[in-house]
Amino acid sequence: MVASLAGCCRCLLPTLLQRFQLRHFPTPLPLQYSYISHQLPYRRRPSIFFAAMSSDQTSNLDDAFKQKRLLRSKVRKSLKSMDPSLRSQEDEAIQNIVMEAPWFKSSRRMCAYISCSALREVDTSKLLAHILQTPSSSGDSSVAKKLYVPRVEDKNSNMRMFLISSMDDLIANSMDILEPAAVDRNGNPREDVMESDEPVDLFILPGLAFDKSGRRLGRGGGYYDTFLRKYQLRAKEKNWTQPLLVALTYSVQIMEEGAISMTDQDVPVDALVSPSGVIPITAAALERMQI
Repeated sequence: MVASLAGCCRCLLPTLLQRFQLRHFPTPLPLQYSYISHQLPYRRRPSIFFAAMSSDQTSNLDDAFKQKRLLRSKVRKSLKSMDPSLRSQEDEAIQNIVMEAPWFKSSRRMCAYISCSALREVDTSKLLAHILQTPSSSGDSSVAKKLYVPRVEDKNSNMRMFLISSMDDLIANSMDILEPAAVDRNGNPREDVMESDEPVDLFILPGLAFDKSGRRLGRGGGYYDTFLRKYQLRAKEKNWTQPLLVALTYSVQIMEEGAISMTDQDVPVDALVSPSGVIPITAAALERMQI
């Protein structure tokens, strides 16, 4: 009988171990979904992302994300209640400040966002039109500017920047946001800034909130932070001067210093442009803007 019981246990043991293993040791997530890749917005990250972190680190990170969510809600309400005439005045003032600035005029290769009124972003339509018509309006090809604009590739924070020569190169995506098609009207692939042999001089960036120490609060998708880290790494590998990161901001979007939480994945900006003028932050901005 003992022998029979032992034989039964030997038969059941692999099954019990398998069940225990499945219950207590879930299959690890693929590498592309690891916490450090920052490829998913916070709301999509399961708790397993923090498994390798200490309890203090996890708590601090949770606090930072909570603070960001609260601040996003607050700023969205402020933008929604902003008087349309004031918004229009600030749009005009901000774009004029940029277009008249020496650091903008001297930039030859730029990446800039295409503003979306539904998101209540600072308008860039006048600024982009100015960049695209610079060669024809001046008649001097030596001052021609190259403009790259964003195209969202997926929901995992992957974004590319493509060269355009006209606003007609843009099409509306599923969210009714204008972006470039991956190929031009002749079916040829557009130039990707990450494959260009020339460095970008200037990035014109959007955001929900900023402070005067350069902290930027995005919308939670991580698209710009992910792209900027990749481009900064490419510039370093190529031994290029890092591009100047300039964010456009309404007055209501500028927070007190320290109001915006930062994580290792967040990329700060070099300068802000508000209706009141340029706010240089980093040494690079002070040097290149000569302020």
